[in-house]
Amino acid sequence: MRNIFDYRRFLKFARVCKVKGKNHICSRDKEVGDLYDMFYMRHSLHRKAYQHKTAIIIEFMITEALVKADPHILIKGSKGKKYKMSRAIKHMEAYTKLTDHIFDQILYSTKRKLSEAKKILQNIICRRLYKCLGQTTPKTPIGASQAELKTYCKEVARAKPSSTKVHLKPEDFIVSVVNLNYGRKDKNPINDVHFYSKKDPKTPIKINKTQVSKMLPNRFAEQLIRVYCKKTDEKSLEAAKKYFVQWCITRDFSKPVVLLTSFTKSVFQSVSVSVC
Repeated sequence: MRNIFDYRRFLKFARVCKVKGKNHICSRDKEVGDLYDMFYMRHSLHRKAYQHKTAIIIEFMITEALVKADPHILIKGSKGKKYKMSRAIKHMEAYTKLTDHIFDQILYSTKRKLSEAKKILQNIICRRLYKCLGQTTPKTPIGASQAELKTYCKEVARAKPSSTKVHLKPEDFIVSVVNLNYGRKDKNPINDVHFYSKKDPKTPIKINKTQVSKMLPNRFAEQLIRVYCKKTDEKSLEAAKKYFVQWCITRDFSKPVVLLTSFTKSVFQSVSVSVC
C-alpha cells in the first residue's frame, strides 16, 4: 500500500523543546498537515490490512485450531516437564520452543486427536474460509468482551426471520467488533502534539484543528460490526444473511453493507421487523 506520510520530512523538522519542564519532540508548525496524514494512514492501514475482514477470520480460524490442539500438544520445559501450549507462557524454557512450527506440526500430523485442528488449518490453506455475511455500524459503541461477543452470536441466532426454514445455532455465527481510530480512541491526536515556529523555534505551541483546514474529520473513531457464518453451503449462507439483516434491524444498527448487492436487497425486503 502506498504511504502518503513523508516520515523523512517529519524527522527533518523534528526538534526537542521544553514543555512544562519536560523534553518533548515537537514538529514545525507547517508540518501539521503531514501529521494528520500520518494518523489517517494509520487508520487506513487498519481498515484495509490489519483488520480487514479476511485477516480477521483467518486469525480466528488459527486460534480455533490452536484451542482444539492445545490438549494434545505438549512442550518440554525445564527438568523435562511438559506443558500445554496455553500454559507454556508461564514457563520460559517451554515458551521459547513455542514457535511457528506448531502450525506445520498440526497441519502435517497423522494423529487422530489433532484431526479437527488439522482440518481447520487445511481449510485456511485452501481458502475455504468462514464467510463474512456483512458489515454494519452501531449508533453508539458496543462492548467487545468475549462474553459480549458470545451474547451477540446468541442474538443473531434468535433473529430468525419468518421467511426462512433453515435453523442456525449461535455456534454457527461469529461476531467481530472492530474499533478504528487515529490512535487516541475518539480524541484528536494532534491535540497532544506540540509545534514550533520558524520565528521562535524554542517555544512550543499548540495548533487547533480549525487553524489547519475545515475539511478535517469531526470524529476520530468508528466501530464496525462484522458477522461471519461457519457454514459455507449456499442454503445456510442465504439463510444466515437473513438472520444478520434481521439482527441489524432489531438492534437499530446502520443499514448493512451486505445490502448493496441485488441478492441482499431482496433479503431486506423479505425480512420482517419482529424477531422470531
